Amino acid sequence: MKKKQFESLCKKLLPDLPGFCCKGWLLHAEPVEHVLRGFYCDGSQFDPTSFVVSVFALPLYVPTQHLYFSLGNRLKDERGCEKWWNIQEPDLANKLLSSIQREGVPFLDGVRQPSQLVAFAERLPGNTYPRILEIIAYSLAKADEYVAARSALDRLLKALNVNIPWQAEMMQRAKELEQRLNSDRSGAKQLLAEWEQATIKNLGL
Repeated sequence: MKKKQFESLCKKLLPDLPGFCCKGWLLHAEPVEHVLRGFYCDGSQFDPTSFVVSVFALPLYVPTQHLYFSLGNRLKDERGCEKWWNIQEPDLANKLLSSIQREGVPFLDGVRQPSQLVAFAERLPGNTYPRILEIIAYSLAKADEYVAARSALDRLLKALNVNIPWQAEMMQRAKELEQRLNSDRSGAKQLLAEWEQATIKNLGL
């Protein structure tokens, strides 16, 4: 699967997916506000005709340089197994559209707002993983749930290992947000807004 092939496939889907646009490997809902919601195509390293499609939500106010899929999963087949698609499959566009509408759109409808991300993330089996704890804490702050946000930040800071570089960076950010929450809530909101704009730029949205 090549990028141009996926873009061509997406163009066939767009008339039946109002509010979505396609850019490269990404098919996402518009407008992009606080939470990036959409689908991402990932090709096989072994078969140039095979690919998978992931449905995901990504909070833009959590700083990142790249897409990640902690909140989401790959589209599945009728048996509940991860679905590998093939660009040569007959009636591919209609089959993919059906899967997106059946499985993907309902998921995306439930993760529009930061408060909805919190509810979803807290139900995940890996909700003690640092990345998920970070999403929960920042989303609570974004949703103006300041007491819960401080508690979530405390859980995050206790879970981080400063000797691991990416976790050390996460700790620095979390402490900065915690300081803002304790001294100036408007400053905390501004910090999240700045991080959101930086992430949008990093992702080329």
